[in-house]
Amino acid sequence: MNRPVLSSSAVRLPARSTRRTLSAALLGGLLAAALLGTTLSATAAEPAAWPDRPVKIVVPFPPGGAADVYARLVGQKLAEATGNRQPIVIDNKPGAGGIIGTDVTAKSPADGSTFLMVTIGHAVNPFMYSKLPYDTRADFVPVGVVAEVPSVIVTGPALKDKSLKDLLAMARAKPEEVQYGSSGVGSTSHVGAALIESMAGVRMTHVPYKGAAPALQDVMADRVPLSVDIITSSLPMVMSGKLNAVAVTGAKRAPKLPNVPTVAEAGIPGYEFVSWYMLLAPAKTPRPVLEQVNAELRKLAALPEFRTRIEDTGGQVITTTLPQANDYLNAEFTRWAKVVKDRNIKAD
Repeated sequence: MNRPVLSSSAVRLPARSTRRTLSAALLGGLLAAALLGTTLSATAAEPAAWPDRPVKIVVPFPPGGAADVYARLVGQKLAEATGNRQPIVIDNKPGAGGIIGTDVTAKSPADGSTFLMVTIGHAVNPFMYSKLPYDTRADFVPVGVVAEVPSVIVTGPALKDKSLKDLLAMARAKPEEVQYGSSGVGSTSHVGAALIESMAGVRMTHVPYKGAAPALQDVMADRVPLSVDIITSSLPMVMSGKLNAVAVTGAKRAPKLPNVPTVAEAGIPGYEFVSWYMLLAPAKTPRPVLEQVNAELRKLAALPEFRTRIEDTGGQVITTTLPQANDYLNAEFTRWAKVVKDRNIKAD
């Protein structure tokens, strides 16, 4: 069988320079592929931007209160700011002075899917209760302060035109006979009044109610002489003339009540008390998530619409970094530990 004969010109090996060029090209391609693979692997390993799953903000109080109002506003604006990638819902878990909802959050996954809106009670409870189902300091990390809201000392018709000095004189003349109503043991209205007692050196009798509404109803009916109530809930009744505003508790006069003096102006120098609202997260929540949510909160604070909504409730927008939020909460723990001890406030 005759085989075809290939001439030397039919198949030619590449010249040495061409072989070097091809080798370099092949090596370059392999390196590019390796680098691409490395980049893709690194990208895949990076955490997704928050939120990467549905988010809930637990409110340890009933719907309708200031904590609930602010949580809903923050949730709405955070969802909008992050392009509505994931739903952000409000989960009301009221009961036991905020303990039930706080406990739920402490036991939730620390993955950026759960946050907690708290107020002063969070800093009061560890000193007021002998035992809690969570560690108030170790189980949570502050994400940012949202707002501060002053309270207002209010009285009913029988004490119309009475000043704070008049009320303090009554309390000094008859220790423990003057009563004040609050929305519950350890509530904002309770500790605000307790601070007045502590700083003014008077003793009144605390009458706790299940919420601000029934307490204010009894003040309006003169069944209880006074209450130190957050301006958010008492302002409508003050504006309608059903309650008398004696003094506001903030360092400055409230824009909504410009003619009402501060407690410091009216008779207790140095007195300052505001209810604060802070977003917390389970303690082991990833730092990048905390930083992103804090950054979003600070952006919200600059939005005119957000500021207006807070101010319409009588509050003031507060902006903090993560370290500032932590310092803020620690200072509140220190402050209320002293007041609780001075006034011997116990819940159990």
